[in-house]
Amino acid sequence: MLDAFKMSSIKTQYYYLRLRVCAFKNGEQSGNRNFHEYLLIKNEQDVKKNYLNFDILPNPTAATSALCAIDDFSVGIGTGPLYSLINPASFPEDGEYSIQTRLFLNAYDGWGKEVDAEKWPEVIDEFKFQFDSKDIAALKKNFETGNDMVQKNTFRLSKLPDYFSKSTTLPDAALSNTNIGAVLKRDLPSANMKLIKFTVGDYTGPLWRVEKNDLGLILRRHVTPIINIVYQFQDDCYVGDANLWQEYIGGGKYGGLVVGERTCNSCGKKIDCAKVK
Repeated sequence: MLDAFKMSSIKTQYYYLRLRVCAFKNGEQSGNRNFHEYLLIKNEQDVKKNYLNFDILPNPTAATSALCAIDDFSVGIGTGPLYSLINPASFPEDGEYSIQTRLFLNAYDGWGKEVDAEKWPEVIDEFKFQFDSKDIAALKKNFETGNDMVQKNTFRLSKLPDYFSKSTTLPDAALSNTNIGAVLKRDLPSANMKLIKFTVGDYTGPLWRVEKNDLGLILRRHVTPIINIVYQFQDDCYVGDANLWQEYIGGGKYGGLVVGERTCNSCGKKIDCAKVK
């Protein structure tokens, strides 16, 4: 696939192909195509093969194919593109439909300019699908379950990143590991996040960075190194990060240390809680 689809042109972190699925009735397209069309190919070994297994209408508990509306897969992961077409526009009546699937990728010339769409590498096929309106509720439920399964597992870590095996000691008593831990334990619960583990990341340059507004007035000062965190949100554990800062209170003084920014509670990389040591 790597050569056939000219995937070396991909500039994002992961390989992908674009997947479009749409329904046809009596030779005419019925409704719109799927919205999430970037199909993640996470395993680099897969791009060296001459075939690709992916989900169209999967058993929701076995769904593995991840689709996204953007090519960096940073938001809105979903699965089962045919599930997303279950609506009155695509299936206005019961009966047999043809489902067309198209795998393709944008192509570029030697100057990096995108060529005409008809020159893009693609594979198109179709299959028959018997739609019965009595199945709508079950199909929609399967869509929700499958999406949840893929969102939880696509980027699940198999182990803690190596940077959790060491922690930087900062040359400021206010930024001791004891104090940092206390701040994290105090502030993270406001987002229903329970701190499990943290390490202070490496950094270069000054320990503190002063932030000013457009008028040159001091707003706050940031702790330069990122704080890597493992936290629990609901029943799952995640790896994320937090930034600490102190608000400026005037007279050359700053307030107490707080968590200024952090990974959103469900946006970190998932990891089995049992693997956190």
